[in-house]
Amino acid sequence: MNEEKEQNLYGGKARESLEENDEINEAEEGFMKGYDEETNPSECANCHDLLEDDEVHEVIISGTEYRFCSETCAEKFERKKEHI
Repeated sequence: MNEEKEQNLYGGKARESLEENDEINEAEEGFMKGYDEETNPSECANCHDLLEDDEVHEVIISGTEYRFCSETCAEKFERKKEHI
């Protein structure tokens, strides 16, 4: 039987190999640049779900603008803020 041994990623040789190859290539760099520049994903202030452009409800509470995924989340958040 000729079985391949699993590589221990936490062992010395594997760790050295991973560290040597730990550079970001041009494709990864471009992806991250595009992510940083083109999108700024935001989340619901109440339930922390990611917001889609078509489902954003913006509400100003005590002079601060908050973004929510629904009117229900906005109402729940506002009630929580009242009790703080």
